[in-house]
Amino acid sequence: MNRLAGIIVAAAGLLIAVLSLLNVIPGVGFTGFLLILLGILVIGLSFIPKPDPIETERMSTPSTLVNIFFSPSEVFQNLRRHPRWLAAVLIMSVLSAVFLNLFLYRLTPDRVANYTIDKTLEISFIANNAEARKGVEDGRAKALADNRNPVIRTAQAVNSFVGQVFLYAFLALVFFLFTMVMGGAINYWQAFSAAVYAGFPVAVVRFVLNTIILFIKDPIDVHPVLGQSSLIQDNLGFLANAADNPVLYVLLSSFSLLIFYWLWMNATGLKTAGEKVSSTIAWAATLTLFGVILLFGVAMALFFPSFLS
Repeated sequence: MNRLAGIIVAAAGLLIAVLSLLNVIPGVGFTGFLLILLGILVIGLSFIPKPDPIETERMSTPSTLVNIFFSPSEVFQNLRRHPRWLAAVLIMSVLSAVFLNLFLYRLTPDRVANYTIDKTLEISFIANNAEARKGVEDGRAKALADNRNPVIRTAQAVNSFVGQVFLYAFLALVFFLFTMVMGGAINYWQAFSAAVYAGFPVAVVRFVLNTIILFIKDPIDVHPVLGQSSLIQDNLGFLANAADNPVLYVLLSSFSLLIFYWLWMNATGLKTAGEKVSSTIAWAATLTLFGVILLFGVAMALFFPSFLS
């Protein structure tokens, strides 16, 4: 079934890419390309065997999506024998798309696009290069049009879904290999479902809080770039000025209640969903990943500090 689904997704991506190339649906060629890659990924993953269910009752998907908030260990235990991920990733992608559209509605597409272009022009290797500046400036009109175009915004939502699938597939591979190296045992699909379901409650809580704050705050006080990822003040980022100390700001922002919640969920998921994963292995894998993400954030702050101001 997964193999057939992969073929259908790849064929749909090819069709979309061709229609974009023929200018029937302009601007969605990249989405078509991503869907082709997603189809290939699904086909490839279909060859990976799933764990033996060992006559354990399968918890329904709606139950897993609800119980992950209240009884995560029970859900992860069931995912050990009945791994799944699609519904959770679809919901997270829909929530992400809904929030982005609400964000554009509150701040207006023009303000977000113009701010992004203006900050891009402030990047040192662009600001000091007349040709690069002209190229960025020439793209302003397209960026404004894309932010107003419902077809492009729908395509961006599809891109987000594909991106999340690849992200979790990569995280599953990292956790699978890390666990094996540390002497533990976990099936790839167990790692995949654990990574997805660890992120699901965090995504839902973030969406609810961000949406409430978005409509409470004055749009003028919302950062057009940083606000798209989070409006929640649950971290120590307020102790540093993002414009003056971007690296310190990123480091302090990592001390976040939602991040700590994700770390705990991820470690719990790996330990419970795996075949033989100790707490030490689960936490080592989780904290190592967190360290890599933090280093990436620091690097982005060093190279693109203008977007934090």
